[in-house]
Amino acid sequence: MTYYEHFGLCGPPFRFDASPRALFTGPTHREALAALEWGFSHEPSGFTLLVGEPGTGKSTLACALMMRKHQRVRAAYVPNPRVGFDGALREILRQLGVTRPTEYRGAAIEALNILLKTLNPGERVVAVFDEAQGFADHDLEELRMLASCGRVDERQLHFVLLGTMDLLDRLTRPAMRSISDRIGARAVLRSLDRAESIEYVDHRLRSLRGEPTRIFSRRTLGCLVDHSGGVPRRINVLCHNAMLMAFAAGVTRVTMSQARAAIAEYAPSKPRLAAPSSEANRFSKVRRRWFERFRRPAAVFAMLWVVAMGAAYCWNFRDSLSRWLNEQMNFAVQQIDQLSGAGSSGADRHPNRFENSGLPASESPSQE
Repeated sequence: MTYYEHFGLCGPPFRFDASPRALFTGPTHREALAALEWGFSHEPSGFTLLVGEPGTGKSTLACALMMRKHQRVRAAYVPNPRVGFDGALREILRQLGVTRPTEYRGAAIEALNILLKTLNPGERVVAVFDEAQGFADHDLEELRMLASCGRVDERQLHFVLLGTMDLLDRLTRPAMRSISDRIGARAVLRSLDRAESIEYVDHRLRSLRGEPTRIFSRRTLGCLVDHSGGVPRRINVLCHNAMLMAFAAGVTRVTMSQARAAIAEYAPSKPRLAAPSSEANRFSKVRRRWFERFRRPAAVFAMLWVVAMGAAYCWNFRDSLSRWLNEQMNFAVQQIDQLSGAGSSGADRHPNRFENSGLPASESPSQE
């Protein structure tokens, strides 16, 4: 019995390839699929762009679209652009049924032109390039010039670029403006939110006659999708591994401990460092001995330095306070002197101020 039969399913629910079977079409996927479909059939610019983080489902959407019957479209799929422009061109011709020798670039372009001349009005050739961020800048420039092949009055050749967000950043450079201006339909495939992620798992299980609540509790499923970041590929890995653990334990419902174990296994481990050489070991031991020898004196010196800096700060503050007090005292003395001077001048102006004071006349000041 397979693990999916153990859960009452008629097939593996979480696949790791770009199979379009049981395609989930959330809001962001529907938007991206509409952009691709427009590019396949109607986009006149020559290029369509779909970008997103790895694992969000770009290849799945493109494969699902290619499996649909398009009466006026002949499609080719290039999964590895690292073969370069020449290798990609030969792969397109091979998938379109061109059997003549195309080892040289000139022969391949001529064969493509001959193929385009055989198309009926309204028909076109669409080439889908997956992982398009692997193209070098000069290869993308070659694609731009190749898109002009065919009849002048009708765009017979169209390219669909699927790539990561790095490709979008590259296209913003001034050197890539010529090809960026040729891209018409554009879409960004974003990660799923929590509700969409749970709906994605439900859709996968129900499409294979499964009952989601019998396999995952809401708490367990919520834990898995929270650690997936909303990326469908990660959701597939975590749910698949959790179900395998439940199958090995002989239970038909994933427990929280099994979900945590699947999450712990998925987390990337730290890379192991290479073992140091004997010379590096000797150097490390010497350095460690020197560190142990000077660690305590260095700590004492640091403490003394902190104390000295604090004392210097306090001494500077003391001098400032002393200067301020002296200034205030001098100001007070000046005020007192001014007041004393004002009293003396008043006495001179009123020599008989003691006449009514009750003092004897003999004790009054003499008059000159």
